Amino acid sequence: MKILATNVYVGPSLYAHFRVIRHQVDIGALEDWPSVRLGEGFIDSLVEALPGLENHGCSYGEPGGFLRRLREDEGTWMAHIWEHAAIELQNMAGSSVSFGKTRSMGPTGHYNMVFEYQQKDVGLEASRISRQLLLSLLPADLKSGFDDEIDPDFEFGEARDDFIRFAQRKELGPSLYAHFRVIRHQVDIGALEDWPS
Repeated sequence: MKILATNVYVGPSLYAHFRVIRHQVDIGALEDWPSVRLGEGFIDSLVEALPGLENHGCSYGEPGGFLRRLREDEGTWMAHIWEHAAIELQNMAGSSVSFGKTRSMGPTGHYNMVFEYQQKDVGLEASRISRQLLLSLLPADLKSGFDDEIDPDFEFGEARDDFIRFAQRKELGPSLYAHFRVIRHQVDIGALEDWPS
């Protein structure tokens, strides 16, 4: 489960009209292990670690939609789960982000994973921690294939708390961020109004 390339978009892009991070990822052998095959133990542990996933609408557009995707039919694939985990970790730290989109690309197991962020370093760190969380939750028989990628000292509760402190140092608080967005919008409009004709 590797990140092959990363792009950080600070404005409108092909993927969204707001800030997003795009990872090109290779989920390797996990292509053969959608969420239903990973099992209820994996899904339950994921939701226990990130309870806010229950509110993700995903393609259903209503709370609980992502959990339906995890449990129905054959489930969903690891890159898509990774996207939602990165979004939810940012929300746990106080960001207000919800957009994500993951699509297969090129060779089998390769995906474009796109997700919203407010602060670049926070978004990138959320992705890194989400990856470690997902690897740590794999069934024991699968973990051995990822020994070189799994941090043996990873403990999610500690990583989550450290991440929240990190994010609070990096990001504006919710009310200050709302003021910033209004001011930025006013400046952008003002700049256009003053533009010579």
